[in-house]
Amino acid sequence: MGFFKRFFGTKAGVRDSRLQAEAVDAAQGLDIDAAVAAHLQWKRQLQARLNEGGDPLLDGGPDCRDDRCDLGRWIHGRGRARLGTFPGFTELMAHHRLFHHVACNVVALNRAGKHADARRMMADQFESYSDRVTQDLRLLQQVVMQSGDTPPPQP
Repeated sequence: MGFFKRFFGTKAGVRDSRLQAEAVDAAQGLDIDAAVAAHLQWKRQLQARLNEGGDPLLDGGPDCRDDRCDLGRWIHGRGRARLGTFPGFTELMAHHRLFHHVACNVVALNRAGKHADARRMMADQFESYSDRVTQDLRLLQQVVMQSGDTPPPQP
């Protein structure tokens, strides 16, 4: 149950049914698998646009604001209202914000003709924050899905 302690930051590291119920309630309306898939698809599309030499802002490219995608709306709404004080949630919020920030920097570098720099940032920082958002979402999923002796889903 180390995932429970990682998300909630509880000192005892034991499962508290009230905390889990809060996470389950907060996650209502958030399809974690769909959020992970959407971010992976978004990442693939940005990479493809860079590889093609096109403008990543066209055809549904990245939005610099982290509160406009489905996950961002949940994070800045129900998620923050219910889970905003817990370490696992604050990490998700920070990593998601940086995911969008770095994506915009990649686009800006590409538009400025600094294609090698854009690709390097994409491969390093963007990839790192993308992975962190996915890991944070899987941690939340483990907390939400954990019930009794049922094993949590694997990332």
